Amino acid sequence: MPTKTEPAPSAESAPAVCPDTAHASARRMWQYVFAAFCLVVAAVLHLRETIAFPAVQQAGVIGYLLAAPLVAACAWALDRPKRGARARRTLIVFHLVFLPLQFLFSFGNFEPLAGMVLSTVLLVLMKPRFPQLKRRTRKVWLMLHIGISVSWLGLSLAMTVMAVAGLTADSHAVRHGAYELMHLFDLTVVIPSMALAVISGVVLGLGTPWGVVKHWWVLLKLVIALSLPAFAAFVESKWIRDLLKLTEEPSADPGGTGLALVICLAVYTLLLWTAVFLSVFKPGGRTRWGRRKADRARADRADARTPQTPVTVADVRQVADGVITLQLRRTGGGDLPSWQPGAHIDLVLPSGTVRQYSLYGDCDDPAVHRIAVLREPGGRGGSAEVHTLRPGARLTARGPRNNFPLADAPAHLFIAGGIGITPFLPMIRRLDAEGADWRLLYRGRTRRAMAFADDLVRRYPNRVVVEASDTHPRPDLAGLLRGTSPGVAVYCCGPQSMLDAVMQAMRTACPHGRLHVERFAAGHRSGAGPDLPFEAELRRSGVVVQVPADRSLLSAIRDATPALDASCEDGVCGSCATRVLGGTPDHRDDVLQPHERDRQDVIYPCVSRAHGTRIALDL
Repeated sequence: MPTKTEPAPSAESAPAVCPDTAHASARRMWQYVFAAFCLVVAAVLHLRETIAFPAVQQAGVIGYLLAAPLVAACAWALDRPKRGARARRTLIVFHLVFLPLQFLFSFGNFEPLAGMVLSTVLLVLMKPRFPQLKRRTRKVWLMLHIGISVSWLGLSLAMTVMAVAGLTADSHAVRHGAYELMHLFDLTVVIPSMALAVISGVVLGLGTPWGVVKHWWVLLKLVIALSLPAFAAFVESKWIRDLLKLTEEPSADPGGTGLALVICLAVYTLLLWTAVFLSVFKPGGRTRWGRRKADRARADRADARTPQTPVTVADVRQVADGVITLQLRRTGGGDLPSWQPGAHIDLVLPSGTVRQYSLYGDCDDPAVHRIAVLREPGGRGGSAEVHTLRPGARLTARGPRNNFPLADAPAHLFIAGGIGITPFLPMIRRLDAEGADWRLLYRGRTRRAMAFADDLVRRYPNRVVVEASDTHPRPDLAGLLRGTSPGVAVYCCGPQSMLDAVMQAMRTACPHGRLHVERFAAGHRSGAGPDLPFEAELRRSGVVVQVPADRSLLSAIRDATPALDASCEDGVCGSCATRVLGGTPDHRDDVLQPHERDRQDVIYPCVSRAHGTRIALDL
């Protein structure tokens, strides 16, 4: 069933890229840079005369001195076959642990902030994969994160109250005591709670579907969680120390510094309440990075639904004038994807052109797929290219997909035109094996051009009528349909003129049956009205795209979701099927059968549109 499609690159032509090989030198170089950086920072911290936090300073010196040889040794082992994987894992764990430690080392120092940036870059270069937390482990981490975050919020409220007391108290003891308590809280409780809240939040983000930058609410929480400690380390803590020293004098007034501290802590409290709001209401949908990740996952699911298989042409035979059959086997051996009667595959030709062809072989033979191709001199070149293929040619097959399945019915009538006989061959074989009631009318231009005709007549002489238009007049379709039994399933595949004639005859001659059609190419687009603009809401991502009157729904969706699977883009192959969650689709495709045109749960966005001004999709 050849249909229109955009050229697609062959899977075999894609260059093989090994990220580990391509980036190994850069990884090693940056790790050596970080090791040298650790030695420099250790020396700077050790030689610094003005020390705000002696214990932190000493811990930083020791930490960087230990980090330097560890990082250098792992960098050396990265390109060693037996040690590379272990060295990579060690570096990933090291940088994850060393990031929060450097945050602590940064109290009173600026150099560890640069180290945090370097560790982050190196961690990204190592491309870590974080396993999803198990249910019980996730609950434990969630409990820790909630408890620590609530404590952080409580501490912020308490510090704000103490800052107000220090600013407004008339008593020197109260004023100075408030700043002493704040300094004690800052060193012993606030700093550890900040670090633990950030660490537990990052663990939850990496170990759950929330992610760290996949959703706006998580990203904003992360920005708040990181900005508050950074500002506190260089501003709020300094103000507290200055006020503590200033208020040693009984007559000293906190002044502007005391007021600034109150405002700062009030803003802290407001931002922490904002983080609580974000956690509860989760506003904003996915970020750009989250949408990319979702698109990749959706593309992977699409690939899983529509497998791509490298195949080799094992045999080519001419079976009628202008018709050849191809026998396809998996390249390298092995089974091909299973299929049922009515299925087709997308064949990626050497030029990159993609065409759809019905499978006609034995469904129970997993080793081979068979297709029949009519050469169309006035076509778009796909069939001509197929006719040049020889045994040994390598292609890519997508699918199979089945938009034309064999229905369960008391009787079946098949009406085939030319190469439209192809999808009916496995249907007939199955029905005959089951002893079912079926009939076939097979029409073609000439008997010599009718593939499989002689074999069908020989096998099923009492059920098959083969007529060539150069020797037989047009059949009485109304009489043929009128004589069918109640509940008959009428299948038609052939040129547009035959489909139109059968559909017209079905309305009056066979209201007791159900029609199933498959087209060679797109039929007449029959929307319920003119092309009007509308909105498409992509529920999963929270994005609303505008669809102008002169643009397809698929094109508009791809602006936000580039990975939406599509092949023919002409409403025939069915690869772009999308679930509808709200609104009414205006079906203009050739996939849905006539009795399915009122469905509201699916849309084929390459050609279909929406009734009304809005439609909601599961994207």
